[in-house]
Amino acid sequence: MNRSKILGASALASLMAAGAAQAEMSVSGYLLGAFADSDGGGLAVSNTSETVTVSYSDSLDNGMGLAVGMDITDSLGTVVTIDTGMGSVTFSADGKGDSALDKVDGSTVCFSMYYCGAAYNASYNDGDTVSGNSIRYVSPAINGFTIQASMGLEGTYDNSGKTGAGGTAASPANGSATEKVLGTDSIGITGSIMGVTVKAGMADINYDQGGGSTSVDQTPSMYGLGYSIAGLDLGYNVYDSDDTASSEETQYGVGTSMMGVYLGAQFATHDTTGNDTDYMTLSAIKSMGAASFSYEYVEVDEAGGTSNDSDAHYLGYSIGF
Repeated sequence: MNRSKILGASALASLMAAGAAQAEMSVSGYLLGAFADSDGGGLAVSNTSETVTVSYSDSLDNGMGLAVGMDITDSLGTVVTIDTGMGSVTFSADGKGDSALDKVDGSTVCFSMYYCGAAYNASYNDGDTVSGNSIRYVSPAINGFTIQASMGLEGTYDNSGKTGAGGTAASPANGSATEKVLGTDSIGITGSIMGVTVKAGMADINYDQGGGSTSVDQTPSMYGLGYSIAGLDLGYNVYDSDDTASSEETQYGVGTSMMGVYLGAQFATHDTTGNDTDYMTLSAIKSMGAASFSYEYVEVDEAGGTSNDSDAHYLGYSIGF
């Protein structure tokens, strides 16, 4: 995504260290990247995540917990979380906040390391980038389930990451690179039933067409199931983009450990009114403590011809501290 910049972190750490004895401060970081070769087009290197996070926590006089998280990339993003004892409330006023759907929609079929996340296709809009200035509530666990709800406030947000079919970053198929949004409401739930991981969520994205937005209102949603049995990790997910192409993606896959290496196979079908696309990812991941490495093979097969088919090889790496 963005290149991390640690400027100001030392000064912030010194300031926090001077706080009350109960206060705690920590600095962590994460890097995820890969060397990629797509259809013999030459070797490329990309880092999809480079972030340093400064976290500070303390207790208020009334006993409530207070936490501040600052992500330092090429800009500074801050959220403030208050633990009320009956759930937590998170405030963001600089575009760092996430939608509730984004918080729960990670794929249970995510058995690779680099080429993994939610839906394969970029048309799936989880309401994240258009919920930047937001308020989010997360409930305490209720019978093993956690519910969260978010409200993204009115504003102008970056929409360039959601290109959609036939779109580009500069001219997304779902609208322009920056969009005026009247509001984004979202809800998500996670939990387990008899050992089965269950997650579901949806968002209601209300673009400001009267204010110049070219996007169509969307109600994206997802649900997923995961289960482990006899050393095998199984997953199943459905993502509904609710876009102009009626895009829907179904995923399934399996992962297991063998001789110190985690092996995974992921499959997906992305259906639209115009065309269908099949995806396959085969991966092998080796964890070496603070760093992990992977080999991932990704095959894309579009119906109706071979012009958009592709095969890619990734040598991924991740480092956390």
